Amino acid sequence: MIANSLQKGFSLIELAIALVVIGLISTVSVSVWQAASGTRQQLLAENALAKAKHSMVLFAQVNYRLPCPDINRDGHEDCAMTNKVGTLPYYTLGLESVSKTADMAVGMQNIFYGVYRQANTSPLNDADLAVLKDRTSDNPGDLNYQNAADFKRALSLALSQSAINSQVFVTGDGISTGLEDCATNLVSNIAFVLAAPVVDINQDGNPFDGAINSLLTADNTGSLCFASPSKPMDANYDDLITTVSFSELLSHF
Repeated sequence: MIANSLQKGFSLIELAIALVVIGLISTVSVSVWQAASGTRQQLLAENALAKAKHSMVLFAQVNYRLPCPDINRDGHEDCAMTNKVGTLPYYTLGLESVSKTADMAVGMQNIFYGVYRQANTSPLNDADLAVLKDRTSDNPGDLNYQNAADFKRALSLALSQSAINSQVFVTGDGISTGLEDCATNLVSNIAFVLAAPVVDINQDGNPFDGAINSLLTADNTGSLCFASPSKPMDANYDDLITTVSFSELLSHF
């Protein structure tokens, strides 16, 4: 009787239960894989942003200006006076060795970069942070001609200005800094901003998520408005934003 029972195999009920169990295991496995993949992508983006920010500060300390954005995605800065938002000029920043690593190349190339460029015909009133210019009335050949003091003056000038929407700025986060709206809630201008997408979490074909960052373009033809760094992640938003204020950059000089 025992042998006959074993030879009968699975019943339809047992087979159905087995299929359900297999389906549940598969679903859980896919969810775990997706979560792990998303976490890995987030860590890569965070690492890329940290390296980019550090390189930006070093560049400013050496060159007494910030780099211009890259607007044709070749990794080199493009310094037309109107260029305020593009992608990170990682080659200009000396990040070639980092970008040769496949994951980091994707990360660096996908970082968007905005810089404050409030130019003025009077050097004493010029706050274009991407231009090396003497702003302290020194002459060519003088010891202090085009040095850190000139960049610090530009930062101080920018710090003293009222916030304007013709320069890169951040809007609210919907919580602590109010309504997320580029037209009605200009929270502040910044010295520079870096934005990195993690994954296209809302699957709309644009790597950046949300109503604010989705308007950014790599060729300086889009918005100057960035979502707040404090905007919380949710099921439809996972972008990473890093900003450096005028006062923070001044603290490095």
